[in-house]
Amino acid sequence: MKTNLGLTELSPTEWRVVDALRPYDDASRVLGFIQRVGEAYEVTSLIHLRERSYYSSFERAAASLDPRSVLA
Repeated sequence: MKTNLGLTELSPTEWRVVDALRPYDDASRVLGFIQRVGEAYEVTSLIHLRERSYYSSFERAAASLDPRSVLA
């Protein structure tokens, strides 16, 4: 599956997710963050700051932040 997301590991359990199609100096390219919490992946979207979503796989967590993707 091709994705337009950029992932930066911040720690062994935390990642920043960006829209790789936006310019590097565009702050809106940051879509959110993923954190490993036990057996789940917690997603914090910068669009919905007060909401947290949880996924069983890293791939689904990242896909949930992709503005061009629809999870099946």
